[in-house]
Amino acid sequence: MCAAKSTDLWTTDLPKERLHPHFRSLAANPTDRACFQRWADGFADTNGNIAHEFQTKFSAAFWEIYLYRMFLSLGFTVTRPKDRPDFVLGAPQGAIAAEAKIIDSSPGQAPVWAPIHEVPLDREAFYEQTCAKLSGALHGKLKHYRTYANEPAVKDRPFLLCVNPYDTPHFVMQGFGAMTRVLYQYCDPIVASTASGYLEEVGHRRVESFRTSSGTTVPFGFFLDQSNVEVSAVYFNPRATTSKFFADPLRNGHDKERVFAQWYMVSTGTLHLQEAHPANYRETLADGGYLFLNPHATHAIDPEPFFEQGTAVCQFQEASRTLVTRTPTPFLKTRITNGVIPDDFPNDLLVKGKPVHGAE
Repeated sequence: MCAAKSTDLWTTDLPKERLHPHFRSLAANPTDRACFQRWADGFADTNGNIAHEFQTKFSAAFWEIYLYRMFLSLGFTVTRPKDRPDFVLGAPQGAIAAEAKIIDSSPGQAPVWAPIHEVPLDREAFYEQTCAKLSGALHGKLKHYRTYANEPAVKDRPFLLCVNPYDTPHFVMQGFGAMTRVLYQYCDPIVASTASGYLEEVGHRRVESFRTSSGTTVPFGFFLDQSNVEVSAVYFNPRATTSKFFADPLRNGHDKERVFAQWYMVSTGTLHLQEAHPANYRETLADGGYLFLNPHATHAIDPEPFFEQGTAVCQFQEASRTLVTRTPTPFLKTRITNGVIPDDFPNDLLVKGKPVHGAE
């Protein structure tokens, strides 16, 4: 991997009103800021705009820098080409082309930083809107990939799409339900208890498309036929938020900071609840993530580096319409963090006593 000079993400001459609330709160908190800077160390700003994007739009830059550090944690080398794709990964199986994409809130939709308890949740409307945007993001990125698929750095290599929906405060609650609708037309599994006490799936609801308010039909099933064979897999992680900073082993936080996590134990089918100070809490950067494999992919991707670091690996068997998920033990289901706000934290960044990027 080529060494890259660290980018200055924090210096800005933009007026306060143009700075994203997440950026401002992160910049004002020395502990969180130091954690994120460690993620960004060595990240190559190939287009010269990552700082501006981070300061004004936040989520896309946050996701790219998270992915950069996460890929390194898997043992990959990471190259950031000048033009495209976003990443070329040096994995044990060989090079992988990877693209990063996020979805943002729509006009009139509550932004991701809004207090979650103040945003009503209509579950079906939430999933429909997120699914429609996820579908558009996947198709858009694939269309972009096809413009350079024959270039030497990516030709005949696996292609990984990394997509996260930072579109509403409720995105942290969705698990993988929205993505499985978009990829496999699969949602709401029906489970029954077996004689041994374990839960077993006996069916699911199939959702083939979504009709927007303007009358447009958005088809689902991105991985159900030969149309998108270039995409090897999709990586998604609803736990990839600023709360991951609390798992940083170098975090120098306050004595009163706390992490509350739920870990799924595959062997027993139960949740283990954990409460800890950040000094005694660990999770990997990949923990809580999902890797969705394309059964029709021209070039398969090796899921083992992801699985070994806490990512669930999902495969869909079309003949039986069965979703097979290989889940690591333990698997991070939820995480809530309680931080301590610095004394000089700006008053206009407080939402009822909490910073706007808050706990998840």
